[in-house]
Amino acid sequence: MKNLEVGQIVNTFGIKGFVKIYPYVDDIKRFDDLKQVYVNIRKELKKLEIEEVKYQKNMVLVKFKGIETVEEAERLRNAYVEIDRCDAIPLEEGTYFIADLLESQVYTDKGEFLRNIEGYF
Repeated sequence: MKNLEVGQIVNTFGIKGFVKIYPYVDDIKRFDDLKQVYVNIRKELKKLEIEEVKYQKNMVLVKFKGIETVEEAERLRNAYVEIDRCDAIPLEEGTYFIADLLESQVYTDKGEFLRNIEGYF
């Protein structure tokens, strides 16, 4: 199954290799529980281990192992951050991940087809 996107790296932070992530999750403290993520750089997934997590307003600041300079962190800018589905927080009954709804068909209560749900990426 496909990984789940949890954010996008939008900038660097400081000079020690931190990146600033715009989170796609309801609770940004969710990043505290992650040990590793995948960074999708131009459709190539790179597995990175999380060394440290901080928060600044509604953004997540992450230091990855092996990313030590602002120049190395800059190479990750605009990349999407993904997790394995097995690392996702279980959803309540009747709730779904957006990724699971994409490409679904929508019908009225009377069974009339309305349209397909299309991706916005």
